[in-house]
Amino acid sequence: MKRWGLALLILWVHVGDPLVAWLYGGGTWLQATWLRPIRDLTVLALAALCLLTVRMPRALLVSVLAFGGLALAYAPVGLVHGLPAGVVLGSLGVILVPMVFLLAGYGCFSTPRNLRFGASALVWLGLASTLFGMWEIVNTQFWVDTVRLPDYLANIKGVMPKDTDPHTGLPWNFFGGETYARRAGGLLAAPLAQGQFLVTAALAALGLWQTRWPWRALLVCAGLFVGVWMSGTRGSMLAGIVALLGYLLTSRGLVRSATARVLLVGAALVAMVWASYGIVVASWNFRDGSTIGHWWALQRNLADLGQVALWGGGLGRQGAFAARQALTDLGGGEGALFSIAYQMGVPCALLFLGLVFWCLRTLWQAHVRHGDRLALATFWLLCGMVTTFVSSENALTVSGAGGFWLLLGGMLRQCAAATRFGAAVEPGTIRAPCIHAARA
Repeated sequence: MKRWGLALLILWVHVGDPLVAWLYGGGTWLQATWLRPIRDLTVLALAALCLLTVRMPRALLVSVLAFGGLALAYAPVGLVHGLPAGVVLGSLGVILVPMVFLLAGYGCFSTPRNLRFGASALVWLGLASTLFGMWEIVNTQFWVDTVRLPDYLANIKGVMPKDTDPHTGLPWNFFGGETYARRAGGLLAAPLAQGQFLVTAALAALGLWQTRWPWRALLVCAGLFVGVWMSGTRGSMLAGIVALLGYLLTSRGLVRSATARVLLVGAALVAMVWASYGIVVASWNFRDGSTIGHWWALQRNLADLGQVALWGGGLGRQGAFAARQALTDLGGGEGALFSIAYQMGVPCALLFLGLVFWCLRTLWQAHVRHGDRLALATFWLLCGMVTTFVSSENALTVSGAGGFWLLLGGMLRQCAAATRFGAAVEPGTIRAPCIHAARA
């Protein structure tokens, strides 16, 4: 029963928005909108339960509590600046997404079997989302007429008309490139989230299946990367390239020869360069509005960073939630790390980075000591996500990054259990001692 609860949670996190939009029906069933706050409260309750009942490494516990406490302390600062309470609360929720989902994963994936089940659910959902994306990318009216997504985004999520295509009412991120071609949103109904989610699913497939079914793992990974390419999300493409190439170079599960690994990496790199060449050229020459916007935002973020060198401006004065209401007045937006820094100060952004690098160290040690390939996949996934911290807020989104933070939390729990008990394990999984440690 617990596994089906985990599967439901993963579905709810990633497919919640299009489901609620369809049930909402443009306003015909207003009660459907309660599903979103219920989902958020469920994840928050799981995170709180983890804090109260599960033993965790001191560095992780202190970092999470310190970051959460500082976020709560900066909420009143936003109110002092005259921001609406709803914007401050929403910004607080966005800032806490990594911590809350990491804790929820740490509490839910209490055994190696549960962790592998959850990772498998991410892979299969990723495949389903990729296949659906191939259909909906040429059937745009499905979102407009059947799901009535524009009504939901405007009335419930507060997306401004200036941020949507006037012909369909869909957000501009559903279209990309110089010709504004449609991007695949998949089951997530969001191209930006779809790209990041599929990268997570692709690396999870390699970590899970590379030993038992190596060719199936490679084929699934390749198919999911096709979905990433169809989403047109450049940040996710970069994260995926870093994650995949790093994993192929350091894992011996697919091919043991160093020469063969280098050849495999070379073939993967050539395929990725060929697929993304047009996107890279257009971005390098600033031929699309998105690249220009990112570049302007990065310049302003760096130029104004001195304003928050010690103290942040308060929650709601930066970030995606405030940007939807046109209420941002600090920095240039666009980056998760800058969003944290401008709202909570540079020291808080460094605290967040410190936790990220502690996680990287823990995952790498688990791979080196125990040969855990899912830990290695999670390590490279986090490395890839780090590359997006200054250009995108994907790391702070529920549908795009929620699954990754859940996976990371579960993986950290198995790493902690194996370290505590000094487990001797088979390659590819941290085994039995984790079950006892999870119950400690």
